[in-house]
Amino acid sequence: MIRILATPMIGAAALLSLPAQAQDITPRIIDGVEASQSDWPYMTALVSKGQSATDGQFCGGSYIGDRYVLTAAHCVEQITAGDIDVIVGINDLKKEGAEGSRLSVSKIYLHHEYTANSLENDVAILELPRKLSANEAIPVELANVNTRGETYVGAPLTVAGWGSTTPEYGNHTATDQLLEVTVPMVSQSECATAFPWVLNDENSAKFCAGTNTEGYDSCRGDSGGPLVVESTGIQLGIVSYGSLRCGEQGSYGVYSNISYLNNWIEQHSSGFSYVREEFAGYRTPGSLEHDFVFQNFSNDAVVYKGVARNWLSSDFTIVANSCREDTPLSSGSQCVVRVSKNNPHDYGETTLSVDFSYEQNGKRYTVDSIAHFEVADELHESLADALSLSNGETLYSNEHPWQVTSNGLRSAPINDNERSTLIIDGLAPGIYSFDARISTEFVDYVYLYINGQIIDGIGGEHNFNQQIQLFNESNRIKFDYVKDGSISEGDDAVYITNFRKGVKTSSGSTNTSGGGGGGSLGWLSLLALLPLLRRRQ
Repeated sequence: MIRILATPMIGAAALLSLPAQAQDITPRIIDGVEASQSDWPYMTALVSKGQSATDGQFCGGSYIGDRYVLTAAHCVEQITAGDIDVIVGINDLKKEGAEGSRLSVSKIYLHHEYTANSLENDVAILELPRKLSANEAIPVELANVNTRGETYVGAPLTVAGWGSTTPEYGNHTATDQLLEVTVPMVSQSECATAFPWVLNDENSAKFCAGTNTEGYDSCRGDSGGPLVVESTGIQLGIVSYGSLRCGEQGSYGVYSNISYLNNWIEQHSSGFSYVREEFAGYRTPGSLEHDFVFQNFSNDAVVYKGVARNWLSSDFTIVANSCREDTPLSSGSQCVVRVSKNNPHDYGETTLSVDFSYEQNGKRYTVDSIAHFEVADELHESLADALSLSNGETLYSNEHPWQVTSNGLRSAPINDNERSTLIIDGLAPGIYSFDARISTEFVDYVYLYINGQIIDGIGGEHNFNQQIQLFNESNRIKFDYVKDGSISEGDDAVYITNFRKGVKTSSGSTNTSGGGGGGSLGWLSLLALLPLLRRRQ
């Protein structure tokens, strides 16, 4: 997860300028009661790696059997499996160790049609390294394709989580005790009226639950948690989003519809294991190879039906394939597809991906496995020294490497239609502060990427302090200065200086204890703000 820190004034102004849809997509239990552990034996807390349950819980989930946990896609879209743990079967976060089982996460599967801006198909499955025993957790029963249509308007539904008990956005009050609240099913037409981007169709990816009076709602930190039909205990929804003020009068909570998502959930919790998408590291210019590994953890045979290039990378060659067409992949076995791509001079991002087809239990499936790479050269450690980096970070660049300057680095002198790239990899979680000076033609842009996600691009003459909060176990920042093919202005350069971990205060010193900070915000976009507006703590 990425958070761009702004001063209160800038943050408020930016928020007011957001379109109505973005303002309404926020994280949100309000007016709830303490939940009994016996009622929620599948309840799961998503926790940041290396942190206690109390400090690190940021989303909820539900154990659905075997080695799988169900949650919301927006909870895990910007993190890797190595960044999080799950605690399954816990009720009181303070009792970690006495309650629940804490496990790492092996794989993250986001729905292939998930969209971040509208939270459509907001569902993800976490694959654990092993199955859980019956005395660790009891799986929840999931809705079938008909459950949503069979649930009448006004039917009582119950949602649970450790999220905020304070309705106002920006005023988070945490709870260690699992809370629950019962809310009624809302008609699809009323849901679509409250949230225009929700389809007025019961067979859609979203539905609403709640009251149109103040209170009774899920809230920030409840994201990904289960919403169950009270009379049966069947999970029908996944906490997704709602209005900025939890439990706001005239609004509701929006939940991902498990009936609609049933087939996708069934497929990705069936024991067939693969990497859905990953950053696979750095390569120097030349040929690029990657192994795509497919494993069968189920008790049923998986029959391989073929592998093909997909639209993300059509220019590669399959150089080895241990998967045998129309041959069962027995339980516990794996096969590997090795692909090669020739990129002798292509610096920058590149992708290898394949479509893998198989049959399981009489059904035919195709999954895409995606590996992202950065073609770059490792820079001399003196450049890391110039940024005062001392925790094993590694710097990379393209054929136009950045150069040491006073208190930091500057982009290389480049010609029209060229780019100069700087990547800082291996940054620990925390708040970072640096000064940026941009002196270019207004159509020459320097783009900021964090963990592969583009934040924004700006050009012209700017001088500001930037503050960024990083949450992953290991993070990477990329500055990509791109010069167009017309004229030159200013220095035609970008300067990054005074790079520090901690918040730069108004006095110019660096406060390493965390918290908010001042300074002008240079790279700011809806993409940067959206993580703040979702149902995560």
